[in-house]
Amino acid sequence: MASLKLDVLQNGRQRVERTARPEVRKTFQIGNRTVEALTVEDREFDAGGNLTEATRDYFAQDDDGTVYYLGEDVDEYKDGQITGHSGAWLLGRDARNPGVIMPAHPDVGDKFNAEDVPHITREADEVISVSETAVVPAGTFRNCVKIKEAASDGDTEYKLYAPGVGCVAEFEGSDPLLLTSHAAK
Repeated sequence: MASLKLDVLQNGRQRVERTARPEVRKTFQIGNRTVEALTVEDREFDAGGNLTEATRDYFAQDDDGTVYYLGEDVDEYKDGQITGHSGAWLLGRDARNPGVIMPAHPDVGDKFNAEDVPHITREADEVISVSETAVVPAGTFRNCVKIKEAASDGDTEYKLYAPGVGCVAEFEGSDPLLLTSHAAK
């Protein structure tokens, strides 16, 4: 099965191409169950069009609808060469518990951890709103869930997730990443 281009987010400094990769198979043990993850690849480019990072994120959804984060493989690039793997982690190797990316039925005030990986990263998340409207180059999206992400390095980021689409905006600083194109599945 071929890769499926899903989304492009960009601002004046970078462009992120987010692609579902159903041909990439990765399994994880959660309790006594073997779970096959959905692989999503983010390829980040700087303003000059140079690849700076390629990340494969691994997700799974339970029967109730909660979406879990099972880890990420990271390749950092400079001048077309891999220079590092900073931030990479996997459930079972580096983390004991999966992270939560999105609760099944998000409500204002819900708190969870997308990442809780000792010696690598920790991210405390909170649902701030479930009724945001996002106006981005790819369109207008209503009833978005707004999540505040507080990272272990002290950075705070806000993300807007549109129902049936995913992340449509990422706010960190004054130059947000906005969804510029979306290909439905």
